[in-house]
Amino acid sequence: MRRLPITAVLLILAPTAVRSQEIVEVPADKTNVARPDDLLNLPPGQWHMAELLAAGSAPCTYERCEAGFTSGDLVASVEHAKDFVRIIAGFRGCERTAYSEVEVGSKPGKPTFGRVAAQVKRVVAGLGKTCKMTVPAMPKLEVASMFPKPNG
Repeated sequence: MRRLPITAVLLILAPTAVRSQEIVEVPADKTNVARPDDLLNLPPGQWHMAELLAAGSAPCTYERCEAGFTSGDLVASVEHAKDFVRIIAGFRGCERTAYSEVEVGSKPGKPTFGRVAAQVKRVVAGLGKTCKMTVPAMPKLEVASMFPKPNG
């Protein structure tokens, strides 16, 4: 788990697109979320995936996968662990960090993958507004790739 002394901006989003996004500012000492600065070392402009990017390039498993993106200034981590996906994003030079968690269940499918990809866009867009920074173009995250078929 990443922890740094920064203010977190939590993006509390509904599991469906029916409800609107709420941005709540939470003091850093009340959160367990930090900007994923270790991903700033990744080659920029593309998504990278591994079971845990900080630990190397082991392939994703059905139970666990992390996708990471950096533009050089923007950094985003999308972590799949069992039935949940956690999205964390931050800008270099902005103390705020955006966070959202999506429950995907034990057998996610195409609608869920689309919901997670849309949530990544909302989190990053909300971060851009909060930090008053322009969000760079990001390639679409192929969320289905984070859920390889289980063995056996």
